[in-house]
Amino acid sequence: MNINLESGLTIGALAVSASTIMIGIYQYVKAQKWKKAEFVSKEIKEFYNDFDIKRAFVLLDWNSNELVLKENEIDEKKKIHFTDDLIFSALAFNENKGNDLEKFCKEEVVIRSIFDSLFGWLIMFDSYIETKLVTAEDLKPYLIYWIQILADTNSNRKPEKVREQIWKYIDTCGFEKLRQFCSRFGF
Repeated sequence: MNINLESGLTIGALAVSASTIMIGIYQYVKAQKWKKAEFVSKEIKEFYNDFDIKRAFVLLDWNSNELVLKENEIDEKKKIHFTDDLIFSALAFNENKGNDLEKFCKEEVVIRSIFDSLFGWLIMFDSYIETKLVTAEDLKPYLIYWIQILADTNSNRKPEKVREQIWKYIDTCGFEKLRQFCSRFGF
């Protein structure tokens, strides 16, 4: 009888210990998911609030529109009018211009700078995925629309020649990791 009581108490103690450990693991996993969600939310909010990102979205979403300038970005102008042709020209490399910003008009320099900001952010998001801070699925709801415009060859949001020029710029200017980032979303 004494052996059964001791065995029962031992089994009970093990069951309570195992239950406590399982509850602790569950709470830890839940807290980690919450922290990750907070991190993603903070980063996406910062991304969407960045003035250059807002302007990049206008450049990607429209084929022709007004683009608001930063104060004194181009003389006293407050806005410029852009078209897909201006985007193409801004991101072009040729023997006459090379990568010498002095050979680009001021509007083209602004557009290049805006795309540089966008690509820098997207590569930073890719580094978060690489280090397993987040997954592509965590970012997908916030970024897929823009990634499709950039990388989906079936997207008609931008003319093919402009999308191809964007990718030539990406490959030429050191943003190659953007290809890896877009491939995480199936493109």
